[in-house]
Amino acid sequence: MRLRYSSKWLLATLSIVAFVLGCSGGKEKAEPPAKLVAFKPTLDVRRAWRDKVGGGTERLRLGLHPASDGARVYAGSADGHVKAFDAVTGKVVWQIKTGLPLAAGPGYGDGVLAFGSSDGDLILLDASNGAEKWRDAVGSEVLASPAIGSGVVVLRSVDGRLRGFAVRDGSTVWTVDQELPSLTVRGNTVPRLAGNVVVAGFNNGRVGAFEITNGDAAWEVAVANPSGRTELDRLVDVSLNIQVVATEAYVVGYHGRVVGIDIATGVVLWQQDMSSFAGLSADFTTVYVTTDFDSVIALDRRAGAQVWRQDGLRLRDVTAPTRFGNAVAVGDFEGYVHFLDTGDGHFVAREKASKGRIVGGPLVVGENVVVQSEDGTIAAYTVRAAKK
Repeated sequence: MRLRYSSKWLLATLSIVAFVLGCSGGKEKAEPPAKLVAFKPTLDVRRAWRDKVGGGTERLRLGLHPASDGARVYAGSADGHVKAFDAVTGKVVWQIKTGLPLAAGPGYGDGVLAFGSSDGDLILLDASNGAEKWRDAVGSEVLASPAIGSGVVVLRSVDGRLRGFAVRDGSTVWTVDQELPSLTVRGNTVPRLAGNVVVAGFNNGRVGAFEITNGDAAWEVAVANPSGRTELDRLVDVSLNIQVVATEAYVVGYHGRVVGIDIATGVVLWQQDMSSFAGLSADFTTVYVTTDFDSVIALDRRAGAQVWRQDGLRLRDVTAPTRFGNAVAVGDFEGYVHFLDTGDGHFVAREKASKGRIVGGPLVVGENVVVQSEDGTIAAYTVRAAKK
């Protein structure tokens, strides 16, 4: 039987509990999440708008994250609701009910939206009005947002397969199979487009680039290799976010390393030992990583050297970081959005978006940064202009 653990906080707690039990006979308690420390905000963040997309998904750990085309923000919920919001005002442009238990998405591209479901469905919607174009049974739960480009929907499902479907009619264009280990964290690594290839990670610790039109492998790299005595020790999943900047891809694995990879050749440009569940993001100068115990670390993009480290959110189930102006935004399990200074990582602002856990890294859309929470809340924040 294949097991999939659904919470990085749970896994971290299990590791701590296992250590404590071995050392003290089980009398000690697991380490709790860090308490938030008060500070004086130096970034004037305000809420631009907030709404609800549908029913909550508490503790389901689904891959439902907002997407955008620059003018609208699109989001879906586990009870099948999908909404399109004006990115500036938050006004609902359209909304539909799919009737599916949505679990991943939306992916946006070629004027369409793609969602995956817990029952193994892939559904494609017209982004202009929400009209359904087609749906297809793919045979396995989907927890990673699809990628769309060159007329192909690229889908990563929890059975280890990466597949391409034609945007036109949903027919299968190609399939890539990867062998799964007996124990995996989640299977929710989002594929990323990079020119004529798609970069994808798998639960066996490997990441590869595949031709988007036919699925042919351009290269594969091991981000992590299984080691240790127990199945828990040997977990090597590639984490949620893969980032593409210019001609390079950045990837991190659980029990693995952060690597910078040349997309054209698959050559590893640099690497740093690091473990992550939530994943990373990158801009033109820096790679930002959330580690498995929820430290947020900034690395020099060219060499991988550590620039700064923020440990104040330990075990708070922190999302992948997102660069937002002169700050780095992350969400946590209590619905807070934290803003860190890009220079040294100190806290510059904090906002309470909802009562539920923030899912996925924040999304920057124009002047706003958008988050979605497990209770169905969609919230957008902006930085108030300084007074002259």
